[in-house]
Amino acid sequence: MLHDPSRPAPAADPARDAAQDPAPGTGLAADRRLRVRQALLEVCVLDDVDLVPAPDGLLLTGPHGPRHLSAQAAAAVVGDRRSDDPDTRPRLRSWLRAHSAVTPEALRGCLRPLALPRDGALHPGPAWVRATVHGGALDVGLGLVGAVPGEADPVPVWPDLLARLDAEAVAAGQRPLDAGAAWRSAAAHLEAAGRVAAQRVERELRARVAEHEALQDPDHGPAQAVTVVEPTDGCDALTLLASAPLRRWLAEADGTGLRVVAVPSRMRGWTDLARIDADFVAAAWAATEPDRRGLSRPALVTRDEVALAPRWVR
Repeated sequence: MLHDPSRPAPAADPARDAAQDPAPGTGLAADRRLRVRQALLEVCVLDDVDLVPAPDGLLLTGPHGPRHLSAQAAAAVVGDRRSDDPDTRPRLRSWLRAHSAVTPEALRGCLRPLALPRDGALHPGPAWVRATVHGGALDVGLGLVGAVPGEADPVPVWPDLLARLDAEAVAAGQRPLDAGAAWRSAAAHLEAAGRVAAQRVERELRARVAEHEALQDPDHGPAQAVTVVEPTDGCDALTLLASAPLRRWLAEADGTGLRVVAVPSRMRGWTDLARIDADFVAAAWAATEPDRRGLSRPALVTRDEVALAPRWVR
């Protein structure tokens, strides 16, 4: 069940706050500046992102002209991560590519709901969160599909990107994005995609059960049949778990009201009991690229919640 973060908001990110609020008179600490510069250089060289250092930040070049980004904003994206942290490069890459490519028109045509683990590589922080799923495993906000070249998967709409685009729209005499209306539309899209996903997995499950019965295989019945969750209508598998229709189907399909689901990648989830072992899920998660990772442990799914299984579960 989604609930508005205006009730209890997710915990603040101290690293992000610290990056945005350096000690008076000192600017960014020397070690933080070095970490950010190293990370930016890595993204520039390895991911072909065109940028030029500037005295107070960086100049990002792209198809829509140069974009100036402040050193504080870059440091906020990196947070307290080291430059060699596996999350740092995909996080910066997503942020830089979005600032380079996204226009106000793209916002209106490519917005989708996006769910991310609270500690995920691409999670922009509390300011991005529009809703949370009970259980604490997933935050949901606005994402983009097909608007950022080089990013095949849905990416988050970074809060500072949204603020910049709104300012540009006002300066051009246009109306800024109505974020509230955009979120309501995205939330409705999520529920519709969840219904489609639930109908699809039910059809596939029924087909497999019928096949098992036709083969008269006593070892493979409905309880052992695999339910696979894959992207639907611009929503990846992880985001679909934030939809009430799919959660309801998963929880009630076997009559228990609870289903254990593995989603180590944002692109694929499953309920195969033979492969739901927590160590297997953790290994699959570790083998996935950081920006495509889902949940590092099996998820316990009910009608209203998505919660990570306790670490002692094996």
